[in-house]
Amino acid sequence: MTGATIGGLNRSFWKMAGAGNDFLVFPGAPTVGAREAETIRRLCRRGTGVGADGVLFVTEKEAPAGARPEVKVDYFNADGGRARFCANGTRCAARFAVLRGLAADELVLHTGWGPIAATVRPDGNVTLRLPEPIALGADVPTFDPAGRQVEPRAASVTVGVPHLVVFCAEGVEVETLDVAALGPPLRRHPALPEGANVNFVSVRGGSRLSVRTFERGVEAETLSCGSGVVAAAAVAAAERGLVPPVAVATRSGSALVVDLRLEGSLAHDVTLTGDARLVFEGLLKEEAL
Repeated sequence: MTGATIGGLNRSFWKMAGAGNDFLVFPGAPTVGAREAETIRRLCRRGTGVGADGVLFVTEKEAPAGARPEVKVDYFNADGGRARFCANGTRCAARFAVLRGLAADELVLHTGWGPIAATVRPDGNVTLRLPEPIALGADVPTFDPAGRQVEPRAASVTVGVPHLVVFCAEGVEVETLDVAALGPPLRRHPALPEGANVNFVSVRGGSRLSVRTFERGVEAETLSCGSGVVAAAAVAAAERGLVPPVAVATRSGSALVVDLRLEGSLAHDVTLTGDARLVFEGLLKEEAL
């Protein structure tokens, strides 16, 4: 181990949070093998590590002449596995790039899903313009051990990574759901070979939703999931008639806003806006592992 790394990762990091989703952010491109994946797992573990839903690596990328500044974003879940995309993480990466002087307030982030344009505002809010179209997939049956908490079918939709959108049964509020019991069997739904993030939804008055998410790779409920919020808003617009933009309350208490243009089962011009906060800067110690 060199003086600049610990467990194969740079010692210096930032802790950031986007609508309650929290991340460890490292500058530079990663080489993540078994050793680094174990380091990620240890650092993301709450109580004994720093604690986070995932890890972001942000690298400056050469942009064509006259184009917006560009950065590359590599994202790893708390289990050490690489994921194609994390919406809240990408918003945090955009603000990290601006604060570190890697980009101006209009930039492009290259993710495993594809290039994503972002606008970073002075107040710390970040808007992503997502690749399109986002297609609503087939419905699949839900597994409700109580038999009455959620509706009998869930909508599948991919927003960089696979999601299920599950609406609460009539008379049930999302805040009362036992997500720890409902989430795991749906997260491993047999109709979805890759598994999925599971988003439980209550429709509020006007164009408003409340969403709670059980995330694969974290294997627990998180305080927010940006791509899950997008999935929920797209399904609610298509199936429940909500008129965009849709304001979505998350478990953290922070709200995200999704705008889109719906054409049948396809969502175009999709944007996601919300906060991306710098919590602290840190220096890893060997005792962390």
